[in-house]
Amino acid sequence: MKYSYNKWVGILSILTITLLVPACGKPKETAFQKQLGVPGGKWDYKFQPNFTFDIPDTTAKYKVYLIVRHDAAFPNANIWVRIKTKMPEDKQFDAGNRKEAVLSAPDGQWLGSNIGALYEHKILLTAGKDYPKFSKKGTYNITLEQIMRENPLPSVVNIGLRVERLDIK
Repeated sequence: MKYSYNKWVGILSILTITLLVPACGKPKETAFQKQLGVPGGKWDYKFQPNFTFDIPDTTAKYKVYLIVRHDAAFPNANIWVRIKTKMPEDKQFDAGNRKEAVLSAPDGQWLGSNIGALYEHKILLTAGKDYPKFSKKGTYNITLEQIMRENPLPSVVNIGLRVERLDIK
């Protein structure tokens, strides 16, 4: 009797997993991710990291994230950046959009994940009406500029960009 019960539990478990896994949908696909080290750990106005990537499918939806990595001595609860984009076939970058990235809770606790002595934040840039949008196939360039009052901005170790292609069209 016990052998029979265990056999049915095993069969039902396999059947359940077989039915549930496809229902979960496909995971997000990372179309692009790159991080650049900030010279000397101080983000100066002159250091404007540029990221170049291809968008092959304009019918797909994408999420774009700013990645900020800093140490515990970072003096601010947020960071302001200007995001300048050059679309395929454009000769120059647009004027850019400003974005505030909140890095700590009101109580001062960092919101990002802790990696040893560093904190990493992944801030969604494309929620709602925010920029950039990928309406053309081809190569895109995005430049990030820190626009805080303090220059250089201390304790910033890396700046990056992540583009995720969503399964939903």
